[in-house]
Amino acid sequence: MYFYSSKVKEIDGEITPAKPLTNLWTDIPYNGIAREGGVEFKNGKKPERLIERCIDLCTQKGDLVLDSFAGSGTTGAVAHKMGRRWIMVELGEHCHTHIVPRLQKVIDGQDPGGVTQVTGWQGGGGFRYYELAPTLLATDRWGNLVINPEYDAGMLSAAMCKLEGFAYAPSEALWWQHGHSSERDFIYVTTQTLGAEQLDALADELGPERSLLVCCGAYRGVTAAQAAQRWQQLTIKKIPKMVKDRCEWGHDDYSLNVANLPMAAKWPIEPAQDDLFGGDAA
Repeated sequence: MYFYSSKVKEIDGEITPAKPLTNLWTDIPYNGIAREGGVEFKNGKKPERLIERCIDLCTQKGDLVLDSFAGSGTTGAVAHKMGRRWIMVELGEHCHTHIVPRLQKVIDGQDPGGVTQVTGWQGGGGFRYYELAPTLLATDRWGNLVINPEYDAGMLSAAMCKLEGFAYAPSEALWWQHGHSSERDFIYVTTQTLGAEQLDALADELGPERSLLVCCGAYRGVTAAQAAQRWQQLTIKKIPKMVKDRCEWGHDDYSLNVANLPMAAKWPIEPAQDDLFGGDAA
């Protein structure tokens, strides 16, 4: 004897005779998906119904969905329509040509295909889009690590503040104040090679009540021990070395140590109206 109630499930709002899924799915066709989402992605596109099933099996509304190989953006589009937050990462140029335009259509309510009808999606939300900066260090013709010339002064200061946990806040009045970690602790970033005379001037202007992290291309005339004793309110570091010490080189997999990287601020529990169900595409 079987009870019929055990053989039905609510699917897309309707009570439907169903049985548990196995790991072999043959009921979701691939035909007709070429223009799904308004973008083409030959030999690499997944049906929105397939991604919807995967997301539905293992997440709930408000959960965070990660796609490290975003492709044409199907995962983000479906997650957005299903009320999930999402993060997508993509290396290719189709980040600009496929993913961003597709997600914008979802947000604007101009994507009628895929799972739009079954999810009741009508538009809304938003996303933040970041582009990865070039490598901070480059190798010169002698094999030495040097600061990448693609970085101008502002980019370098912002990057070093991020790495060292300082808020990037250049002062218009104090040339050496590029950021701060407290009311008395500051950071100064320069590509120059600093000598004892310049460091003396910095220490005098800083005064004994404040501290300063000096990130420079190099320093000369003193050893690290002598510098620490002579300028007690200054901490002097060479940029190439301090960046290299924070990085892991030669990896071609996901085994990087990221435990000491600065953490982003937590998202608010109740998202703003213009960022409902928002995610990040990088």
